[in-house]
Amino acid sequence: MNTRRLADGTVVIEVRGEIDLGNAERLRGALADTATSVRPVRVVVDLMQVTFIDSTGIGALAVGRNTARSVGAAFEVRNPPPFVRQQLRMMGLTEAFGVQG
Repeated sequence: MNTRRLADGTVVIEVRGEIDLGNAERLRGALADTATSVRPVRVVVDLMQVTFIDSTGIGALAVGRNTARSVGAAFEVRNPPPFVRQQLRMMGLTEAFGVQG
């Protein structure tokens, strides 16, 4: 994961590889910590380099979204590859996650 803060107060978290049972907790923690400690205006999760996501990964994104909203920050998922986009669509989460790209 790579995290950067933009001038407008947005924090972009770039995720790479697989998001599954083995590492979803790390993503969940990073998203929750970013929202609560940094208090950005928006959290953007860039999934361009993600090769796989399972239900625990989607759960980590849901925790990130809920935590961001609880502190008044917007939440957005960007650039999901086709497989990830399909998983989010099947779960009915593309709109909830503000999927872009």
